[in-house]
Amino acid sequence: MIIWHYSIFRIYLKMKASEVLAFLPLLIYGIAIAELFSQWKRFINYKKLYIPYALITVMLTEVALYNVYLFSQLVSEISMIDYRTYFIYIIPPFIFMIGVNIFTPEKEDETETYFKENMPVFFILMAFFIASHFFFRYEESGSVLLGRIILIVWFLLTGILRKIWMVYVIIALWLLMLMTRFSLINY
Repeated sequence: MIIWHYSIFRIYLKMKASEVLAFLPLLIYGIAIAELFSQWKRFINYKKLYIPYALITVMLTEVALYNVYLFSQLVSEISMIDYRTYFIYIIPPFIFMIGVNIFTPEKEDETETYFKENMPVFFILMAFFIASHFFFRYEESGSVLLGRIILIVWFLLTGILRKIWMVYVIIALWLLMLMTRFSLINY
């Protein structure tokens, strides 16, 4: 046990300051991604399958992966920031993780009922998550920024009005944003 702790400590000492500071936000996203992947089993159980929930789960998984990608772009800058800025960097993954925890039902919960009951809190949190990205300067086009504003408004309305058809609009908007993002990411 002591050897394992020593090995982790040696790895930690070899990390750059930016890597150490990036660890916590990336860990938070990783926890959220693990929670989302645990929900994919509901897709094969027709009794627990609820299409709006399944679509949002897929969307959230991709959004989490995209945000890990975006955060990796900030790693080079992160070693030269003050604590206030670092704290701001932690806000989006923290909001995302809380949203995912609210979004994911327990094993015994009925998916559709749980989803509908938690729509207000979940969608309002996701609107805050989207809005938190305005704290950073990413190399994104004006269409991505406009899409983000539209999504904030739509997520708030979906949470307040609790209309399932609005969830399908969110999925359509996400697919449009996804196509835009794929044209921005260099391979």
